[in-house]
Amino acid sequence: MKVRKISIIGLILVIFVLAAASGCGMIREKPEDPEVAIVAKVDGEEITKAEFDKIFEIFKTRIEMNQDPSIWDREYNGKKYIDLAKEKVLDQMISDKIQLNKAEEIGIEVSEEEVDLEVDKWKKLFNSEEAYKEFLESLRMDEDYFRDYLKKDIIINKMKERISQDIEVTDVELVDYYNNHINQFYVVKASHILLDTEEEAKEILERVKEGEDFNALAREYSTDPSVKNNSGDLGYFRHGMIVEPFERAAFALEPGEISDIVKSEYGYHIIKVEDKTIDRFEDVKDELRNTLIAQKKSKNYDNAFEEMMNNANIEKFPEKL
Repeated sequence: MKVRKISIIGLILVIFVLAAASGCGMIREKPEDPEVAIVAKVDGEEITKAEFDKIFEIFKTRIEMNQDPSIWDREYNGKKYIDLAKEKVLDQMISDKIQLNKAEEIGIEVSEEEVDLEVDKWKKLFNSEEAYKEFLESLRMDEDYFRDYLKKDIIINKMKERISQDIEVTDVELVDYYNNHINQFYVVKASHILLDTEEEAKEILERVKEGEDFNALAREYSTDPSVKNNSGDLGYFRHGMIVEPFERAAFALEPGEISDIVKSEYGYHIIKVEDKTIDRFEDVKDELRNTLIAQKKSKNYDNAFEEMMNNANIEKFPEKL
């Protein structure tokens, strides 16, 4: 359905960053190398230039999949993007190392079986084993490296859960949130006709205004690939579930009303609202509890992480990057 927001899964690694590599001891200089450049120290533990270069190369490759390499020559506040990116990646490596050290301190462990399960989840995102391997190759990673990244991710998530495991939300908090954010719980049922050009949209809108059947026009002219199955019917949706221009127009309409032409990243929409209602508190209570617990846990961990950072002895040597 060409309007619902899509989270792009695997390029889920906005790989910002596979920095955990540094914390997992994935890259080490040859012991015989007499002079190893150090780019940072965390509580006396070194991050080498070689570690940084490996991780930055993965990050840079990922960015260049969607951006022209010339992006690195641009400037922001007097600094080149390439230098800003290096600083950001180093900061991420430091933060990951601090978190991994804390996880070790409080006894967080991860088994190979847990990593296997996570790898399997990733493989299922691809059509074949070959596609999965091509994905890793495109990022200049081998499978062992990727496993170590996933292991780090599991460790940090386990630590987040451990630190915030006693978080609760009362029924009073749920009711207060529901009443204070009532707009979040309005839902709209709408159909649409999606067209490639504004001219086409104007023609179809005129036919709708003249009384032609909306869903029949959707079946015949809409470029939304789901139209054959639903005649343009998108079902019910809340705020945040649909691309913004579409959402704004749909929630402004009353049942039975038809929008003017609405432009989004997908093309030109004509929207018809079928129904508008509100989810009752009892219907969303469990979902709301999970949402508020997640928010509380996130805030609690943010505070814990800030304390970790404040307590760590961090030295950075940006001139070595």
